[in-house]
Amino acid sequence: MHCMNMNKRLIVVLALAAVLACGCDWIRAKLDMPTSEDIARKKEMIAQKEAEKVVLAQAAKADSLQVADSVSASAENVQGTSVEPSAAKPDATASEKPSQSSNADTGLQLTPRSNLDKTYYIIVGAFKTDGLVSKSLKDNEGILETPFAFSGNGLKYVSIGGYETLEEARKALVQAHAKAPEAWVWKKK
Repeated sequence: MHCMNMNKRLIVVLALAAVLACGCDWIRAKLDMPTSEDIARKKEMIAQKEAEKVVLAQAAKADSLQVADSVSASAENVQGTSVEPSAAKPDATASEKPSQSSNADTGLQLTPRSNLDKTYYIIVGAFKTDGLVSKSLKDNEGILETPFAFSGNGLKYVSIGGYETLEEARKALVQAHAKAPEAWVWKKK
C-alpha cells in the first residue's frame, strides 16, 4: 500500500512537472482562454491606441495654442488703437466686405472652402491676420505638399496636405510632426 501511495504521488508530481514544462498556454488554449500571445497582441493594440490618443491630444493642444497665439498677435497689431462704441457698428452704406479688401491689400490668396475636395487636412496654423498666414505659408513649404490657406469660423487655416481617409491623414501627420510639431488633422464637414 505504501508503494501505491508513492506511485500516486510520483504521478501527481510528474503531471505537475509536465504542466509547468508545457506552460499555461496549452491549458488556456484548451479552455478557450486567451494565451500569452493573445494577451501580448491586446497589449500592443492598447499601446497603439494610447499613442494615437496622445497624438490627437497634442494636436488639439497645438490647435488651441495656435489660436491663442494668433489672437494675441492680432491684439498686438491693434494695441494702442481705441475704438469708439459708435464706430464699432457697421455703416449702413458700406457695401464692401472687409475680408476681401484685406486679402486684396496683402495679395494673400485663400482657397475657397468649397474647393476643398478631400475629407481630412493637415493644419499647421489658424490665424486671424493675413501677415501671420503669409509667414506660415513660407515657413511650412516643403514639409508635405505645397501649403495653402482657406478660411472658416473667422480664422484662416494653413494646410500642408489633404487626404481622403483618416488613416492616410494620420500617417502624413506623423511625417509632418518631424518639421511641424504643432500640426493637427482637421475634418471637413
